[in-house]
Amino acid sequence: MMLMAVVRLHAQQTVAKTCAVKPASFALKSRDLPVWELGGGVLFTAGMTVDADGAPNAYGPRNKGLDYTANARGAQGWAALVTNKQGNPVLQKRGPYRGFYVSTTSLEQHDIKDQANPKRYVDARTVPYIALPRDFAERFGITLGDVVAVFNEANGRSAYAIFADVGPRGRIGEGSIALAKALGMPADPRRSQAFGHITYLIFPSSGAAGWTRITPARIRSTATKLHHQWILATTFCYVNPQ
Repeated sequence: MMLMAVVRLHAQQTVAKTCAVKPASFALKSRDLPVWELGGGVLFTAGMTVDADGAPNAYGPRNKGLDYTANARGAQGWAALVTNKQGNPVLQKRGPYRGFYVSTTSLEQHDIKDQANPKRYVDARTVPYIALPRDFAERFGITLGDVVAVFNEANGRSAYAIFADVGPRGRIGEGSIALAKALGMPADPRRSQAFGHITYLIFPSSGAAGWTRITPARIRSTATKLHHQWILATTFCYVNPQ
């Protein structure tokens, strides 16, 4: 069980000091999700769909992007695209992705001021990131830019990522193309997903709010340090599944 592997201690092991942790329950549309708050981290296991948001070729007219254009819409209209005053998606007018829409992420690169510049957003092709529902993030004190350790239980692969996009209410488990590749899973936003064997360890208040640029190297450096601190803090802890 990846939760046990992450915590580095089996429940039956005898130690001088233990701290059994019972999960909180977070309601999703289809089930209740067990969520552990342990050693300053927030831990849960879910599946993972693949997110293209933020990539300059994520969406385009007639489904010519990496993902289906319909996936850029939400209940209130376009949710993942820059739109004009009439509410229509803005097309890129120059560059290698001329004719594609400008795809957004909730987290933005602070050094790019033009909202219609695709480089303002966190590129799903190159930056490992996750999306979370707003109500989940608020409940557990997680903010955009917080870093994450992600584990693929199916193959033992792991990667560091950043919370860069707000996803729909009632669903959880969404990661960028770059994260899917780092975890050794298929990375097609139209078809690929993992079912229930991805463990997420989020570090609240670790955020990139002050970063000028969000890069994989900066994410990895920050998350590695926090992950190692977390392992030390939870050496004598175990997860109680009840």
